[in-house]
Amino acid sequence: MHTNQVYRELVTVNNGSHKWWHRRWVKIIGISGIVVIVSAIILALVLNFVVFAPKKSETNTTAATSSSPLTITISITTSLVTPTTTLPQIITTTTSVVTPTTTQRPTWSATGIMNNARYSHTASVLSNGKVLVAGGAGIDNSVLNSAELYDATTGTWTTTSNMTNAREAHTASILSNGKVLVAGGAGIHNSVLNSAELYDPSTGTWAITSNMNNARSVHTASVLLNGKVLVAGGWDVNTSSLNSAELYDPSIGTWTTTGRMNNARYYHTASVLSNGKVLVTGGYNSELYDPSTDTWTATGSMTNARIGHRASVLPNGKVLVTGGLGITGSFNIAELYDPSTGAWTTTGNMNNTRRFHTASVLSNGRVLVTGGSSSGTLESAELYDPLTGTWTTTSNMNNVRSWHTASVLSNGRVLVTGGRSYNALDSTELY
Repeated sequence: MHTNQVYRELVTVNNGSHKWWHRRWVKIIGISGIVVIVSAIILALVLNFVVFAPKKSETNTTAATSSSPLTITISITTSLVTPTTTLPQIITTTTSVVTPTTTQRPTWSATGIMNNARYSHTASVLSNGKVLVAGGAGIDNSVLNSAELYDATTGTWTTTSNMTNAREAHTASILSNGKVLVAGGAGIHNSVLNSAELYDPSTGTWAITSNMNNARSVHTASVLLNGKVLVAGGWDVNTSSLNSAELYDPSIGTWTTTGRMNNARYYHTASVLSNGKVLVTGGYNSELYDPSTDTWTATGSMTNARIGHRASVLPNGKVLVTGGLGITGSFNIAELYDPSTGAWTTTGNMNNTRRFHTASVLSNGRVLVTGGSSSGTLESAELYDPLTGTWTTTSNMNNVRSWHTASVLSNGRVLVTGGRSYNALDSTELY
């Protein structure tokens, strides 16, 4: 009995101890399983968000404008994700990079065709914005008396009244009353003209005015600050160069002789300075006309003698002379005249040698040079920057041309008309 009781108690104790250990092992196994599951989840999060996830994303934003110079802005956004016991945290930084680029060069576009092909003509921008083209030499070098008008708003040409006299290598000056004075030039049968006539834009008609005292072609005409027109130099009927000069007074419609230049000259240039004096250049030397004293005085000589060049009055008051024909041929040399010192200094050379080209002062102060002749007729164009004294090429014209005209329109564009290649051209284009 006692033995059995002891056995039963021992069995009871052993059974209780066994159940206790069984429950303990179940808890240990359960906790271990939970730890393994949590560890697996944490490992998966680390692998997903840290090891294999992209550490930064880039967003490129490009902003472009049509202004010069063009600026491209690149914004780089970087996102970093860090795992925590709660939610991932995103840290964002932005970097802006500004990169200057080169704007597209201005281009040439064809515009209306003139009614007559012509070169060695004149082109005048009228107060109404239209451009009057008059005279010149046409197909087979025939001398023209025709005139026509370009309308910048429609890009078309319309004929207007013919001049009384056919003429080329003449001058055209816009007077303070809006009329256009045409003077001299070469006429038919190899004649040289002393006649002058006036175009009235309000009626579209021409009227004869007084004759000059001397017949002349390839001369210059300058509108003075007092409204009178100074005509100087040129060729006479014998192709002898002239040193004579005369003044046209629009208020009475007559010509009077004025002081003679110190040198006879043709294919020269004449520029009205800000002080009212007139600078005449070419061949080699230069001189000044003073309207207040009616006299000519010598001033500094150019570095290179030249004819068939062009002269442009810059916004700073200096005069830029470009190209021309010298003893050795066409020039690419350019030089500057300073009215304050009366001296010439060389500036950057053009990219092309050229003569009988055009030079136009643009609204931004730069000078656009187009076409002309060298070893052949040119289509090239280039720009002079007075601030740097350098030349840069710009887009070529659609046609090669020399003896053409270039007119700065009220909208800032440049209208190039006619000229010649192998023959007279009727094409026109805009820059």
